[in-house]
Amino acid sequence: MSGQDVAVPNYVETGAFKSALRAVVGSVSIVASGQGPDRRGLTVTAAVSLCVDPPMVLACINRGAEAHDVILGTGAFSWNVLSADQVQLAERFAAIDGTKGASRFSAAEWGGMATGVPVLLQSVCSFDCRLQDTVEVATHTIMIGAVVAQHHNQEKSPLIYSSGQFGCIEHFESEK
Repeated sequence: MSGQDVAVPNYVETGAFKSALRAVVGSVSIVASGQGPDRRGLTVTAAVSLCVDPPMVLACINRGAEAHDVILGTGAFSWNVLSADQVQLAERFAAIDGTKGASRFSAAEWGGMATGVPVLLQSVCSFDCRLQDTVEVATHTIMIGAVVAQHHNQEKSPLIYSSGQFGCIEHFESEK
């Protein structure tokens, strides 16, 4: 049976889809790119590992986000998984406080690794990525990155997001 023989259903209603997505638990991250005054970043929950051999990740970035064109221009980005104590940083990079541009980076300690893009030094883990490929889908671009450097703070616990709220995974916290 070919794909052309299968009837494609209409999309579900956007509001209902958003409501269901609120039940999905996601790790909270900052995707960043650029250097100096050209640094840009945003809070995302749509970033995951893609494969381990070779190490690759993907991040879904809205084409209207400040960081989108910076990632394309530099050919590199970092994926920084936030720790449970970094809620204010997540809110800052989500523009909840109105902060934009490079000024978002003043609230934390950032460094560089192989590509030179900003890497959050106090994250749970950070992946420095060379842009490998992109796929445009509706309002977003899927940025696929080859991981060229990384760091991992094993003592940190990840920040999560669900039902419109930030939180942590208490079950796993008690087992540490």
